[in-house]
Amino acid sequence: MRLIRLVNYFILLFILVSCVSEDYGDKPVIVSIIKEENSKKFNAIEKGLIDQISLDKLNVKINFYTSNGDDASIIEIANNVREDNSSIAVVIGEEAVLLSMNIIVPQSILFAGCFDNLSLSAIEKSRVQNNNITGVYGNLDITKYLKIISESGVNSLGYLYSKNSEVSENISEYLAKYCSNENIHYYPISAESDYTVNDIENIISSLDIDYLFTAKDDYINDNIYNIDNLCRKYSIPIINTDIENALNADILFSLDCNYYYLGRKLAELLKAVIDNEGSTDSIDFIEVSDSYRVLINEDTAKLYRINFTEKILEESYFIIEDKKVIRR
Repeated sequence: MRLIRLVNYFILLFILVSCVSEDYGDKPVIVSIIKEENSKKFNAIEKGLIDQISLDKLNVKINFYTSNGDDASIIEIANNVREDNSSIAVVIGEEAVLLSMNIIVPQSILFAGCFDNLSLSAIEKSRVQNNNITGVYGNLDITKYLKIISESGVNSLGYLYSKNSEVSENISEYLAKYCSNENIHYYPISAESDYTVNDIENIISSLDIDYLFTAKDDYINDNIYNIDNLCRKYSIPIINTDIENALNADILFSLDCNYYYLGRKLAELLKAVIDNEGSTDSIDFIEVSDSYRVLINEDTAKLYRINFTEKILEESYFIIEDKKVIRR
């Protein structure tokens, strides 16, 4: 009789445990998505993420946050997410990741964006300290292409960027080291928020620059046509990491990536974290190098009497010629 009661007890315990496990499995995982701002690239990442979540039928409930793109807004949202009911935070945007990763410590963090080597090192440091972060990224390293754009090579490089951007500051530091090692003259041009085109002209008019590399930030986006006209005036070709701008201005060379695809890969990583019981442990960062795209503009090359190398012609995905965009 005692044996029967003991057996019945374990059967009941098994049923209770099974019910608890089943209920837990049916609960949606609460995910907070922080988007740095409403821009075309960040919206594309978010759309790729949501589309893939839907295709994979992930059982998630999402809290959506969008900052204004400024530091104060990002930090405020990061603090809100730290205290909300989510177990996983997805952060879209380079500045947002760097500002929030050491605030959102209780949650597992997944990041997405295009990062330079110094920014990636900072994220890796946070991973070592907090053991709660992983992500997908592009590394649009312009230095891999500088010497193969033109048959004439490169002797000097200018970099125009916003002073208040941590990512751009990191890129400038990286470019300075690269140019020093390669005997290339480097001219960082850090623009204040109240700079006018005349201010920029006063700087670049006195410089001997083979290429002006423009950062991907709001200041450049807002002034790209004026900067383009200014550079044409002083015969300075522009290179960048923003194909959208390159399609609408006389940019000689552009390197960018497919942000929608980056978002899809982010969703796959989210699934891996959920399957790993919400932990990022042993889940490495993923570089989406197969999504990189090179654009060259033959019309601009003719304007500046530049001959593209065979190597860069082979690498190109888009070619602009006679004002028409040709996809390779």
